[in-house]
Amino acid sequence: MFKTWREEYKANQAMKRQIDLEQWEQEKKWREEDRAAREKALADNTASLDEHNDNIRAATGVSYLTLVCHEDTWTFMAVRAFGQWKPSWTQSTRMAGAPDRPHHPSIMEETGFTIDPNLPEGRIRKISDHQGMQEVLLSGHNLAQLLNVLHEGTKEDDVALSARCTRLYNKLVEFVELLDPVAEAGQTTGVRYSIDDSVDAAHVKKT
Repeated sequence: MFKTWREEYKANQAMKRQIDLEQWEQEKKWREEDRAAREKALADNTASLDEHNDNIRAATGVSYLTLVCHEDTWTFMAVRAFGQWKPSWTQSTRMAGAPDRPHHPSIMEETGFTIDPNLPEGRIRKISDHQGMQEVLLSGHNLAQLLNVLHEGTKEDDVALSARCTRLYNKLVEFVELLDPVAEAGQTTGVRYSIDDSVDAAHVKKT
């Protein structure tokens, strides 16, 4: 009887080890599949370096454009690009007690900006009755900086954050792709470009 019990015990232990091994193998397969899916998503989100460099070169040559977007969208981009921003701001802040001008030599140290936004008074206008929509006057320098940090954001490990950066990057690239290198200079002056995806008009409730 003892011999029979010992044989059953050994068989049960062997079966348990086999089950544990199969479970470990399955979990390993799932982890590998998840990692492969995440890597593919990140790769799909990220523009090639050559393509990105072309976009930066094109953006740098822009004089300025008026970007129309929600203040939360701008805040997300501005925080990544400049280190600090708040939705209510309409210009770069200056050191308390400084002369009445947009910039001050100590603005970087005082405000915590990592990069000077170069957005003096008047460069951001809140659009009344549009629930947070605003106009931001961007120079080519600003545009290139935004493209660069959003491109870096497409490589984030957080797939949702990567996708968010990718969408905004691609929206700015849509503008860059409209540029004509042989067109007469100054044609982008005053252009309004919106980040404002919407639903089909058939789904809009009439009020």
